[in-house]
Amino acid sequence: MSEARGHILVVDDTPKNIQVLGSMLREAGYAINVASNGQQALDALARVVPDLILLDVIMPVMDGFETCKRIKANPALAHIPVVFLTAKVEAEDIITGFELGAVDYITKPFNSSELLKRVDTHLSLSKLRSELAANVAELTSALSLIEQLHREQDLFLRHELNNVIGPIAGYAEMLRSQIGHQLDERQQRWLAAILQGTVSMQQMLDQIKKLHDFERGAHALNMMPVALEGILSDVVSDVATYFKGAVPIYFDPAPCQSIRIRADLAFLPGVFKNLIKNAVEHISSLSGPSRRVDVYCSVSENRIAVTVHNGGEAIPSERLATFFDKFNTTKAEQGGTGLGTSYARLVTEAHGGVISVQSSSLQGTLVTVDLPIA
Repeated sequence: MSEARGHILVVDDTPKNIQVLGSMLREAGYAINVASNGQQALDALARVVPDLILLDVIMPVMDGFETCKRIKANPALAHIPVVFLTAKVEAEDIITGFELGAVDYITKPFNSSELLKRVDTHLSLSKLRSELAANVAELTSALSLIEQLHREQDLFLRHELNNVIGPIAGYAEMLRSQIGHQLDERQQRWLAAILQGTVSMQQMLDQIKKLHDFERGAHALNMMPVALEGILSDVVSDVATYFKGAVPIYFDPAPCQSIRIRADLAFLPGVFKNLIKNAVEHISSLSGPSRRVDVYCSVSENRIAVTVHNGGEAIPSERLATFFDKFNTTKAEQGGTGLGTSYARLVTEAHGGVISVQSSSLQGTLVTVDLPIA
């Protein structure tokens, strides 16, 4: 049996057909089992699982269609290719067989070389499917292991970086409080840069942790009904203050007045803050009418879309495809990390929303956050 080319179950109620098929298949190197009706076939399948089933359509006790239906309904047997043997060639019967899960039809009287070729073809395809499924399972397992290693590596790096940054920040703060008044203007700028750098690094590490938690589904959101207008007004004010009014940020609150959404206030405002900050940074070097950021809302049925628009240079199409990926930034030399858009995507999706981006030389760049209304 182990040396056979494959194991085939032949199901036919005509002894002569079984004899002819059995001889033909054995001579070709196949091992076979036989059954004379559908119920016998199911009983045989409970004992031995073949590589392929040749199944007659018209049989007593249980016909081929019902037999095939029961085979495909059994998860342990559904993978077995079923080839119908039949003298019926009506299109309706053929369609019924394929709908039930058969892979082929062979009409009676059958040509031996054609039958053997089809058997060989379907056994080869079945083997390839099994190998593919095994490879996919192995790849999935490997990817899971890689993700686990990455998480452990990231956890270790965050821990070690925090151990390094903490003392730097502490000593810098001690210097400022104890001898800051003795430093000249240039030295004070150096000290301020050290303090700001440690704060930025700690914020980045915290954001990376939040991103990983969202990716793993480890963050339980504290959702509550909130006024969207209030969130956006506060964020616009905060970002304008952060940039000291260097770039005008226009927000029209009218369309979102009285609109309430369900949100976690510890996370959702960060979505709009990141997007508006990115927009301001994108046009910070421009002058004229393009040097502005617009934030506006639009309501559609039970959802509200918040769009952040800037008229700066269009984002290349290849970067649009990775716009919401981690560490996707062209502002690394200015301290950009590329984590803001990734954070915006994960938090938006956690709130049942959808985030998208469009960019062209005519319209500039628009990032839209679409959220359900409470």
